[in-house]
Amino acid sequence: MNLYKKTLLNGFIKLAASLALLAIVAGIHVSSYADYDIPSYLRIGLFYGANEKNEVNLSSENGFFFGTYSGTDFNQKKSSAETEITVKFTDNSIVVSANGTDVYKTDDPEKGLGVFPTVGGMERRLKVDGIEYRGGLDFKRVNDHNVITNVVFMNNYLYGVISREMSPSWAPEALKAQAVCARNYAVNNLNKHSEYGFDLCCNVCCQAYSGTRYETENSYAPVDDTANQLLTYKGEPAQLYYSASAGSRTEDVKNVWGNSVPYLVSVDNSYEDTANIPNGVWAGSLSRDEATTIMRNKGYDIGTVNSIRVLETTENGRVLKLEVSGTRGSKIFEREACRTVFNTVTKSQQFKVTGNGGSQSVPSIHTTDGNNNSELKINEVVILTADGRSTLSSKSLFATNGVNRKQYDITEGSGENTEFVFEGIGWGHGIGMSQYGAKGMAEAGFNYVDILLHYFPGTNLENAY
Repeated sequence: MNLYKKTLLNGFIKLAASLALLAIVAGIHVSSYADYDIPSYLRIGLFYGANEKNEVNLSSENGFFFGTYSGTDFNQKKSSAETEITVKFTDNSIVVSANGTDVYKTDDPEKGLGVFPTVGGMERRLKVDGIEYRGGLDFKRVNDHNVITNVVFMNNYLYGVISREMSPSWAPEALKAQAVCARNYAVNNLNKHSEYGFDLCCNVCCQAYSGTRYETENSYAPVDDTANQLLTYKGEPAQLYYSASAGSRTEDVKNVWGNSVPYLVSVDNSYEDTANIPNGVWAGSLSRDEATTIMRNKGYDIGTVNSIRVLETTENGRVLKLEVSGTRGSKIFEREACRTVFNTVTKSQQFKVTGNGGSQSVPSIHTTDGNNNSELKINEVVILTADGRSTLSSKSLFATNGVNRKQYDITEGSGENTEFVFEGIGWGHGIGMSQYGAKGMAEAGFNYVDILLHYFPGTNLENAY
């Protein structure tokens, strides 16, 4: 392994020099080299917790090495020319077998058993139950759970991530922006799942990763061309977030997670073609019984749900406060919880909800920004109060021309709400980079640095070593 690491390090040095020259030729500004710790390898959890496995089948064209992993270092103890093996957890051991015969075993499951394909260089690949991964596998018993971890070179991991998080068919500059975001996320979230003994998981809890399954020839250059590049803020790797789509503007992080970050603020997202992308505009519904069950299962026993109402929105139209009322009380959700409480239907925090409770009549008013006119129900109008932005809660609206005054009332229907309809815009939390917005910017001729600095204002792109 030491020789392999030295080879990779030499490759890093040559690649870094090439990148510096490329940046100059292309006219793309990347800051000089800075001392940031980008790990060569990552530990990615594949099977663990509710998804753990007792047994997997592995294949490799040229056989396997067996041994143990210490972090990301592999200590080889035995090799086998067998190209198909089974690795099985038992009560007190982990056993490797081929054709019904044991070929390797450890009686210390907590120390673990490492499996590494014998093919050398960057093309080390093996299949786990038919799915191909680069690097090696670490089998361990952690807190009485079976954990299978993929130990993989950083860039190999990123090939798989950008192929899941974006379509490899998208414009290269969008894929480069995604590669930098994914690298920043990995660097900032090492040991996120330390309770299981790995850095990141393979699910959207971290970043979607499925080995080589979704890679194409377009997956490699965006990662290689941005190798060792990080987006930084005041000398530290920036915390970068992204989601599929965000509508006309992204959202300030304080309105989603409550904290303030100078470079995670609302920015224009007009290059996103929201109306014509998957789940850019969406709708869904919940019956009264479904809403009641969801609330009860999440620990909010407010009885039978009879009302779901938006109380407050951000200036971008995302829900800040959502009230769910039932026969035994009510619960108010704030910020991201407004999206996640009914996440079987709500794909973003930017939505409105209406009940089907009979013949409710709501008068409308017409508004204008000087160019365009729009019609709004009076209970959809956002007003500025001493406590911030809110929707009108009054049941009446008075209009006057300075001489005469007319009253318009909301009349409630007599029927009960048996269904709630949610209509929204965007897919995801809406913070940081919109992936479809990045796609639109790339297609409009912006390079990946333009894209990153637009969505994360005040940051710098730097080469790390």
